Amino acid sequence: MEYYEEDEGVSLGQIFKVIFRRWKLLLIITFAIFVLGVLGSQLIYNKLKTNYTTTVEYEAVGINEGTYFDNSKFNYRDMIKLNALEAVKASDENFSNIDVSDISKNEKISITRNTKDNGGVQQVTFTITVAGKYFKDAGQAKDFLYQIALQPVNESIKIAENENHKIYLKAYNEAKDFESQIDYLLKEIDYLYTSYSDLIKMYGDVDSQVSSTDNEKISSYQVLLATKFGKNDSAYKTIQDLKTKLETKNYVKDFAKNKEALENKRASLLKDIEENSTVISALEESIKKYNGGTDVDISAHPNDAFTPFTSQIVDLTIKNTKLENEVAIIDAQLDQNGGDKNEITAFEGELNSIYNDLYTFSDTYKNVSTSVVKNNSSVEYTNKAIEANGGLGLIISCLLFLVGGFVVAAIVNLIIDRKYLKETEPKTSKKEEAIEAKETKTEE
Repeated sequence: MEYYEEDEGVSLGQIFKVIFRRWKLLLIITFAIFVLGVLGSQLIYNKLKTNYTTTVEYEAVGINEGTYFDNSKFNYRDMIKLNALEAVKASDENFSNIDVSDISKNEKISITRNTKDNGGVQQVTFTITVAGKYFKDAGQAKDFLYQIALQPVNESIKIAENENHKIYLKAYNEAKDFESQIDYLLKEIDYLYTSYSDLIKMYGDVDSQVSSTDNEKISSYQVLLATKFGKNDSAYKTIQDLKTKLETKNYVKDFAKNKEALENKRASLLKDIEENSTVISALEESIKKYNGGTDVDISAHPNDAFTPFTSQIVDLTIKNTKLENEVAIIDAQLDQNGGDKNEITAFEGELNSIYNDLYTFSDTYKNVSTSVVKNNSSVEYTNKAIEANGGLGLIISCLLFLVGGFVVAAIVNLIIDRKYLKETEPKTSKKEEAIEAKETKTEE
């Protein structure tokens, strides 16, 4: 009888024996793959796959509603446009390595406006997300995203600092007659008083930290203005007195320069009067014609077929009366050569004194409004300053590459010692199997 040997399966113990036979190599390969894998995943893979996100909430008038405090338009999507990103990059040398052009071109940044009901009050937040591969680390990304979110606040402050509160004072300097100058002074007073009221309406009667030694509520500055230029106070009365004096004296500002302009204006007024008179005559002729050639007493026909004609005649007559009054004023100014020079000098001095006071009050309002906007405009994080999404976490990365490194090292050892593995395999012959079978039968 012929006997032959048949291989049995390799046991798990034998496999591990071979794997750990070269334990130093096993540790080296496992450690190398572990280190390279973790570093590669955290420094390269994660950088390519991670997105950084921040969510903020604004404490600034108008931003949540889509406007700045002066009612100029605010579009939150403008915050991530290329020009805005370039401005943020230029604001800090730490951002010099950030390729904002590529971020914008490949749309690797986004912003969303979120709303939710918070106890009956609508809470508005803004979420900005950007690809992590453009940043050296999370700290740089956090600073960059914060500067993006800060743009509306900076713009609000910039608007307050650059807002022109001397519109009417500028017009005062450009005016060619005293009447207009007085009108602009009165408008500046109304403008400043109304501006204080609007500021209180927007922010409340908060403290205005104009300086370290000047910290008063907004209303206190409005009271100072009213004390000086209120309708029952001296400065305001002075303006009214000057207005009355001007109507009486018919002073002309820079008479030598404005004489020709006055004469031209007079000629223009007379021409308008003449044209209106021609129209009135034509209307009267039309009424007479429709009335059978008889004149009509306009006052006796307020509401009849002649009304369209008579109403026009009344309007044109009123216009001519006003124009004739203007002509009379110009005639008086021309006759008096603009008025007494000494009186005019004194008159201008009083006007300029009021102008100087209002100039100071305008500067004060600008300081107050700028301070209020600065102190009441901010951006706050709603949760963490920055959150990273995507990529592999450190713990998962460590476990993954530790196991992966061990598996690779084990395979390498098994390949290297595959001959040794065959040599250690137990072998059983057919003869031994026959003997074992016979012994079993005998026992039975």
